Amino acid sequence: MDSSEPIYVTRKLWVEEGEPRFGWVADVALVIPVAQTYSFAVPHDFENSVRLGQRVFVPFGRKGRQVEGYVVGLEQKDWESTLGPIGSVVDDEPLLTPELVSLGREIAEHYSCGLGLVLNAMTAEAVRLQRGMKTIRHVSIKRPPHGAGADSHVRERAVPRGPKRRAVLDVLASAGKPLRMEEVLARASATAAVLRALVADGWIEITKSKEAPLAEPSAGALREPNFELNVEQRAAVETIAQDIQVARFSVSLLFGVSGSGKTEVYIHAIREVLARGRQAILLVPEILLTTQLVERLSSRLADVAVSHSGLTAVQRSLIWRQMAAGEKRVALGTRSAVFAPFTNLGLIVVDEEQEGSFKNLRAPRFHVRDVAIMRAKALGIPVLLGSATPSLETWHRSGTRSDYQRLILLKRVKDLPLPRIEIVDMRDEYLEKRQGVVLSRQMLHGLGESLARDEQAVILMNRRGFAQRVFCPACNTRLVCPNCSVGLVMHTKGGESICHYCRLRIPTPEFCPTVTCGERLLRFGVGTQQVEEILREYFPKKGIERVDRDTMRHRRDYERIVSRFGAREIDVLVGTQMIAKGLDFPLVSFVGVVSGDATSFSADFRAHERLFQLITQVAGRAGRAEASGSVVVQSMTPALPALQFALRHDYAGFAEEELPLRQHVGLPPFRRLARILVTHVREETARTACEQLVLRIREAIAELKFSLSDVLGPNACLISRLRKQYRFDLLVRTPDAISLRRLFAFLRLSGKLRVPKAAIVVDVDPVSLA
Repeated sequence: MDSSEPIYVTRKLWVEEGEPRFGWVADVALVIPVAQTYSFAVPHDFENSVRLGQRVFVPFGRKGRQVEGYVVGLEQKDWESTLGPIGSVVDDEPLLTPELVSLGREIAEHYSCGLGLVLNAMTAEAVRLQRGMKTIRHVSIKRPPHGAGADSHVRERAVPRGPKRRAVLDVLASAGKPLRMEEVLARASATAAVLRALVADGWIEITKSKEAPLAEPSAGALREPNFELNVEQRAAVETIAQDIQVARFSVSLLFGVSGSGKTEVYIHAIREVLARGRQAILLVPEILLTTQLVERLSSRLADVAVSHSGLTAVQRSLIWRQMAAGEKRVALGTRSAVFAPFTNLGLIVVDEEQEGSFKNLRAPRFHVRDVAIMRAKALGIPVLLGSATPSLETWHRSGTRSDYQRLILLKRVKDLPLPRIEIVDMRDEYLEKRQGVVLSRQMLHGLGESLARDEQAVILMNRRGFAQRVFCPACNTRLVCPNCSVGLVMHTKGGESICHYCRLRIPTPEFCPTVTCGERLLRFGVGTQQVEEILREYFPKKGIERVDRDTMRHRRDYERIVSRFGAREIDVLVGTQMIAKGLDFPLVSFVGVVSGDATSFSADFRAHERLFQLITQVAGRAGRAEASGSVVVQSMTPALPALQFALRHDYAGFAEEELPLRQHVGLPPFRRLARILVTHVREETARTACEQLVLRIREAIAELKFSLSDVLGPNACLISRLRKQYRFDLLVRTPDAISLRRLFAFLRLSGKLRVPKAAIVVDVDPVSLA
């Protein structure tokens, strides 16, 4: 199989001998999980309305049911086989530009996913449903059947009765083009009943279309802060500006310590793009970061569009239309913003590029950072990746590939010092008190000093709930989810225990449910609710708020928290990792990390990388202005290398130690991975299907003669049962991305990925192995 062979073949439906024909043929990617596209004839009525990137309904299957799809190819040619015709056209205008259709093809190939599913994921459901669009009615004289002009058609027929009807026809004839219904009624002084009568008699026709309201102008004049870029920031901006000026593809890693002013570099780079009449995208991993960045960018840049899942359906739909129409020139948002329908894109910025939340967890399982690079490469424009703790893949590529470069910011703005990090060995606390301790004396002392100076603090506890385990000390029975192989987490609100995977909720029992036991249950482990409760006891007069998925249910919740914290109405934020990155509040002087090593206990090969990133990122929230910063990290394993490197803010040292270990065992960035997950309600069925897949993939690797490629597994997943489904997985390793694409193209087109009964999920470049 040659590497240039197309992965998605086009197939014809109803292949039977017929008379040779010539006409328009459309290739359609169906919005169902199939690997190929299909050809359909374009009826004469649709020849002027079917375009690339447009949605259509086509007959599919033996019964010819109408299935939605996207036109991905369109040409006029001869054909002899009988092609099924396009049934209907969904949209007046294409939803996707040719550039986005091409990007969709590359995503589908790379992530081994049906092209139709990829294209459908590029636009939100609200956009497809045209939420917020106004229905516009146009009136026109009905055309004669033999191509005669509208005026002659009017003269040849009997004059309609009534002056109002004649007035309507006169208005339309003099205009020579369709007019809005409101304009026709006004100019002819007629009513809608008159128009309905003319439609019934065949004189006129009324067509409907959708139109978006005009974007509201930017509020207020733009404001510029009264500080200048430092030497490192200016050098970074100048380097990026050169790539923007010559429209050259490049990937720049902006590696800067927390508080070094990466956002200012983003803003100046975007301004360079706007000055050249082009557009820009700025991607952030969390809605909370979007909330704070909106105000900063809106005050500095004109025509900023905000796009994320927290918007209403109408907002998402109208913002998308405004970007497509060129009314907005900067897109700021989370994952979906990478598909902003800009036609003159000049720069893509990915902030906190290492974040796992940039990975889409449903098909197509793309990573936003990598899609941004794909899009930029196709357009020949630069990409800017920013982070204080970049992924090891990006760090490695920026030091070894010619199309990558590093831009380094070693100093904080105004030469502010990095916060001092101290690690508390919680084993000593336990030995001293002979019982579990949630907050150490050092943590409480540092927090108390900060609050006494009327400063603010952030406390990180990367687990929700009150207690992570509810169990019986007598018989060791644990409160476990009946649908998943995980324990239920106790939540104080409502007295419930909740599964964080399938969301099962049950009242938390007080006594052991085992019939022969009945011992009082114990609660063990810490969550954000328990930390919040303890802090309220120690500091009853201070404003304390919790930020996790239990409290942040809507966009307004994020905006409210950011606004209140910025206005000093909140003294302490307690939360999960969503408060660990990107937020910039000048009065935060203390950061505490509870259970700082919990992330390292995972069997995932990225566990230590995530631990280093989390500690370094949350520590960077402290001491970003006049108030000096201090950080206390509580740990049961303080000697972990990841913690020790974080203690010194030494990313380069951490990478230098971790990368050789990855290379030795053949893991990213030195090999490419794909994970195949197999699930079924019966454990044996899932295991057998996974074993069959392993054998087939090994046969394919041998047939393709791929060296340095192999399969690991099958293995029971770390979470062996989820939502009543047993889970097994395997890992495919190849030396590079091209080999991985070719292997999965061969597997899909040869049918080797099909397994009886069980369901499979293909995850290329996985970020989690849970």
